[in-house]
Amino acid sequence: MKRIAIIDDETDARQLLRSMITILCPDVEICGEADSVESAYVLIRQTQPHAILLDISLEEGNGFELLDKFPQPAFQVIFTTAHNEFALKAFRYHALDYLLKPINSVELAQTIDRIKETFGNNYPERLSNLMESARKGHLNKICLSSQEGMIFLRLDDIVRLESDGSYTTFCLLNQERHVVSRPMKEFEELLPKDTFFKLHQSHLINLSFVKKILREEGGYALMEDGCKVPIARRRKEEFLEAIK
Repeated sequence: MKRIAIIDDETDARQLLRSMITILCPDVEICGEADSVESAYVLIRQTQPHAILLDISLEEGNGFELLDKFPQPAFQVIFTTAHNEFALKAFRYHALDYLLKPINSVELAQTIDRIKETFGNNYPERLSNLMESARKGHLNKICLSSQEGMIFLRLDDIVRLESDGSYTTFCLLNQERHVVSRPMKEFEELLPKDTFFKLHQSHLINLSFVKKILREEGGYALMEDGCKVPIARRRKEEFLEAIK
């Protein structure tokens, strides 16, 4: 039986989660509740849950401060938060589970169903990368799931993304290429718009790696990896403004 701890500083929120889990997930044992960093730390040490439902805002601290106390956590984390653009983007960057308040019952049940009693070796690394992003206040890595496994890429190493239907290829400065079975549109929405620019229907480029702008055949951007990316006519003016 899966054991879950509920960590939230709002009594009503904890009661609602307990009720929803009891009804929707009969195979789950709620092993306790906490409302602060210290009480949550004690609860986790005492009950050894498989997962915790963790609100970002807690009494006398926040969820990240709690996770700092567990450098190699033996539990999974499902973050719960009210709308916070940076936090939501951080969870997506690092492929971590989150639930947006007010919590949807179907999404809660599906997320809990994904909990495993054991998890991959890269999970602590994903949490660690998230913590680093939270401390710095900006995102510098993205986690991708590919045929090779979980890949962690620094944004500063990504030269461009190339679309092929429902697949996206990440092209790096060192000539590495990583293919993921996700459409490029998802990454276009996720990556910072002041750095990544959609130059063509099939190409999203890192503006930092534009080496030259070529006039031939309607215009190309020559990238640092040697690739010539066509400039869509309708994007040309905006691109020239962005590259300045």
